[in-house]
Amino acid sequence: MKIANFKNYSSFYLKLIYNRIMDLELLKNLCDTPGVPGVEDEIAKIVFKNISSLCFSHEVDPMGNHIFQVNNKIEGAPTILVDAHMDEVGFLVSNIEANGMLRVISLGGIDPKLFYGQRLTIWGKKNVESTVAAIPPHISGKNDSVTQVEDCLIDTGLSVKEVLKLIKIGDQVTFSTKCEIGFDRVISKALDDRVGLFVLIESVKALAKKKLNCNFFVSASVQEEMGLRGARIINSRVNPDFSIALEGTVSNDLVGVPQYKSLANLDNGPEIRISDKYLIADRKLNSFIEGLAKKKKIPYQLTAKNAGGTNSTAFQVTGNGSKATVLSVPVRYLHSPSSICKIKDIKNTIKLLTEIISKINTFQNAK
Repeated sequence: MKIANFKNYSSFYLKLIYNRIMDLELLKNLCDTPGVPGVEDEIAKIVFKNISSLCFSHEVDPMGNHIFQVNNKIEGAPTILVDAHMDEVGFLVSNIEANGMLRVISLGGIDPKLFYGQRLTIWGKKNVESTVAAIPPHISGKNDSVTQVEDCLIDTGLSVKEVLKLIKIGDQVTFSTKCEIGFDRVISKALDDRVGLFVLIESVKALAKKKLNCNFFVSASVQEEMGLRGARIINSRVNPDFSIALEGTVSNDLVGVPQYKSLANLDNGPEIRISDKYLIADRKLNSFIEGLAKKKKIPYQLTAKNAGGTNSTAFQVTGNGSKATVLSVPVRYLHSPSSICKIKDIKNTIKLLTEIISKINTFQNAK
């Protein structure tokens, strides 16, 4: 079947073809499964199920990071670590009021303006749907101030007795939106960083049975959204020469936003990051990656910014340090109930990452 003939096939067959290339049901499962910082266990199970049998070894460190050695050690070869974090921005139940309503605290950067009136899922003894209590506009007055997340009431509609049976302080809470895939796009909560995890898993699947000329490690890390906490202890276990953080990155390519503020754009391929608030990426490593992308005709985009941060910051400066950079899938509306990314950007990120791993031994002075 030739690519040129794809347009003659129904969407059903196109979906089958896409899924043969990438396991998009896996991406949906990753996005729909809850995992706020410190409660990443269910996400870890998905990662382990998908790649543990393909890897030479696996360990879980005291923080809960899952570290996989993909191939057997090659003496004298460079070591590369690829990471994606398992946690998503979300909430924890912080108080149960006398009438059974709840309050929560946010974990990670969430704009309070996005929170008001949202549907939430409370992952207690049973999953409980709820809403952020919204006051009807005709009785709310003219106060335009934004109520902070921790001051909002969460209403389950259940009696106090039912709430106390099912929910306790510390239960994780996420946006209720489900992942939808179609029309060459993904719309979902938690694309930061479930899309990065998906790229990691699919790349391991692609490379596991190939002969590599490097020592290839991957990590599914915890608590990135709370200050890169998990990543800070990974370097001492792996001691990489090179490290790449996989991310869903901010795309601000919207009507009315100046081009120079749009950052990464959808449909333009993976972002190779030059800088952010806490990172100056290794320029020689970035140039090497650019060269591979050009040679393989993989679209990519460069971004230099002074905001945000990723686990690459930790990998660059902890332990013995490493040559570090970030490879990202552009995502609109990051840290919101409904983010959007493009399937072809995911696909091109996987292509570029597998090329990097396959050729990292040719980097000048790789070891």
